[in-house]
Amino acid sequence: MKFNVFIISLFTIAGTSNFAQINKDAKALVIEGEARLKLEDYEEALEDFLQLVAIEPKNESYNYNTAVCYLNTNINKAKAVPYLEHITRNNGYNANADYLLGRAYQYANRFDEALVSFEKFKRNGKGSESNLKEVDQQIQHCINAKEIIKFPLNVVFQNLGKGINSPFADYYPFVNETEAYMVYNSKRPVDKEVTKSPNGTFLNSIYISKVINGEYSTSEVIGKPIGIGNSNDEVIGMNAKGNILLINKPNLRGEGKLYLSTLIGGGMFSKLEELPATINGSGDVIAATMDNDGKLIYFASNRKGGFGGTDIYSCTKLPNGKWSEAKNLGPKINTPLDEDFPNLSPDAKTLYFSSKGHSSMGGYDLFKIAINDEGTAFDGDVKNMGYTLNTSYDDLNFRISKNGRFGYVSSVRGGGSGDYDVYRVSFNDVEMDYTVLIGDFKAKDTLNQIEYRDTFISVNNTITNELVGNYLPNPTSGRFIIILPPGKYSMLVESPGFKDYKYPIEIFDKVSYQSEKNLTITLSK
Repeated sequence: MKFNVFIISLFTIAGTSNFAQINKDAKALVIEGEARLKLEDYEEALEDFLQLVAIEPKNESYNYNTAVCYLNTNINKAKAVPYLEHITRNNGYNANADYLLGRAYQYANRFDEALVSFEKFKRNGKGSESNLKEVDQQIQHCINAKEIIKFPLNVVFQNLGKGINSPFADYYPFVNETEAYMVYNSKRPVDKEVTKSPNGTFLNSIYISKVINGEYSTSEVIGKPIGIGNSNDEVIGMNAKGNILLINKPNLRGEGKLYLSTLIGGGMFSKLEELPATINGSGDVIAATMDNDGKLIYFASNRKGGFGGTDIYSCTKLPNGKWSEAKNLGPKINTPLDEDFPNLSPDAKTLYFSSKGHSSMGGYDLFKIAINDEGTAFDGDVKNMGYTLNTSYDDLNFRISKNGRFGYVSSVRGGGSGDYDVYRVSFNDVEMDYTVLIGDFKAKDTLNQIEYRDTFISVNNTITNELVGNYLPNPTSGRFIIILPPGKYSMLVESPGFKDYKYPIEIFDKVSYQSEKNLTITLSK
């Protein structure tokens, strides 16, 4: 999981406090907090330094380390702002505080203030080498962000709830084109016996959830042969049909390598197959996607010879069944910074990917580029997918449904379960799939005649309690048509001489979607 890695190298932990000036409890907190910082256990260290700030609010070291902890967790990085503002109002403070304050302002979408802090840090010319090297890029990110947020996307984010998300990091969702099932990663413990890593997190597990009647079922560990719970294997790719999964497994040197599994029927996946050296060669291979035929792969790797950082490459399967040599996608896609998480659209005409370069508004942003009809070249320019899909946080991995109406991301947003959550994103400018409800009437007693021209139908949304519409059947045949988007409804039929008829209607989406649905209503006296 790549979140926050870029921040770890930015910070210089402030010096230890003068133990003679603080009480015994504070001494223990300092020792414990700084030990946890060295282990990169930022959430636990944060608890220590928040207590220390409460004891000694003006202490620069406590405020600095509290800010470092916030910036390295996914609780709310913007909470680092007041601690760094306190430091930078004084004289002789750690020069890196200006840079970190700029980063904290970015996460709070306070880009003008971030620019002031970055420019101050740059003029001062002091601080860590990595911060001084990256400050110009952060300035550009702020300039990009100020422009991008002027044109927010018309989207709605739906948190997929407790059946999918947990208080721990839930991330990299992969959904097939019909939204029949989802596979994703989670840092939650599978049981009470699982112990934390030294940095305070649990090893990753791969979870799967299937759609039943238009809703995702409570997810479960995918299990063998893909991966057992808390094994640290990650799902990092899927083709659009969802019958090919790509798994990242670390080797003995800690390098990520790719493995492939195919759906073999009955909802079962095949044994993992390691991909060849032309793909898994030197360095880390982080994420990948394949076309539906399994003959083209795009993958992200930090192998030597790229444009800088992590680049995206492609390989094609040759007639002899072997994979071709890897081809760098070139400067149109790859930049001196990192590119990652390629994903093909269901029609294979768009490549989605993440990048810290191009017009990113901070960290990784989501981008897309068109692929020509022959599938041999990229058309046009790389496009930032826009705010609020992109944020100042790392936005990695985007999947889209076949109809283009829905996307899937992992994101840190208000009201979530904690840390990264999985969201379904509705693109409101893309027309949704409607279901045509085709109905007719009959009387329970065939001797009773229904007066169709006097029959009245009303439909209400049971979630919002709003009236959807009033309808009249064909006065001769009694046939009626109602067109509804996915949702839950209540139909009321009123016809002279018959009892009022109430009928619940549920219109499913995802793989449960039906373009037409037939209904016969039986009226009784």
